Amino acid sequence: MVKSIIFIFIFVVCAAVSCIGSYTQEYILVLIGSIASAVLGAIISSAFEQLISCEQGIKLWLQQKLYYKRDIRLSFSYLFKIQIDGKYLLIKGNRLKNQFQPIGGVYKFYLEAKPMLESFGYRPDTKMNNFKESDDLRIVIKGKYLLEYLKWFLSMKDREFDPCREFTEELINSHLLPDELFKNIKYRKISVHNEGVTYSKYNSCQEFIYSDIFELSLTDEQKNSILEAVENHPDKLCLASAEELSSECYGGIEKNIGNNAKWLIGG
Repeated sequence: MVKSIIFIFIFVVCAAVSCIGSYTQEYILVLIGSIASAVLGAIISSAFEQLISCEQGIKLWLQQKLYYKRDIRLSFSYLFKIQIDGKYLLIKGNRLKNQFQPIGGVYKFYLEAKPMLESFGYRPDTKMNNFKESDDLRIVIKGKYLLEYLKWFLSMKDREFDPCREFTEELINSHLLPDELFKNIKYRKISVHNEGVTYSKYNSCQEFIYSDIFELSLTDEQKNSILEAVENHPDKLCLASAEELSSECYGGIEKNIGNNAKWLIGG
């Protein structure tokens, strides 16, 4: 905050001196005004670089200033878009047992990242009762560290970046899909869900929700295997339409689809 105040003060002084220099014939004042203009240009250039240094640009920069000293809950995850015949594969959740959701989960950080996160004064978020998952990137930090944290995350340094772990845990290790057929899967990142800082009524706090969306490329054999799994395990898997994802209702049951499922649409 102090740096921002100093930055603004220098900007105002340079702008004022620059204006004076442009309306006078005095050599010294003109020279000082020229120097002030050069400094002003450097300040504007530096500010512009900061604003475009992350995907959210001005919006996130302003939010960081707004929530500078306040806690922000972060949840950084990935989801799989698995589409067959225009419908999306969902799995019954573990924490919300009556709800279907996309295959995926929260990214994890490596031990090497802990000193950096500790410098942000982070603490694990346990609102989802994940007391044993201390390496989840579901954490709480002060708003002043938001841009620095996002810059680290996007660098992919000292953190998980391969989405296969949750796919394997949820579908292969649970024996819903055969290991030999899905041992090597093909996928590509198609979009990112990121609305900046918003207020969560559910968690009663400001939060920053980020999710990479990966699309799974399926062979005909893999598609048939998934269709068979859905038919054999209707209590654990389902194929929902885009309309059902948007309404969060599958099979006419109210709110039995997670609100993150709609992020798959259009990606």
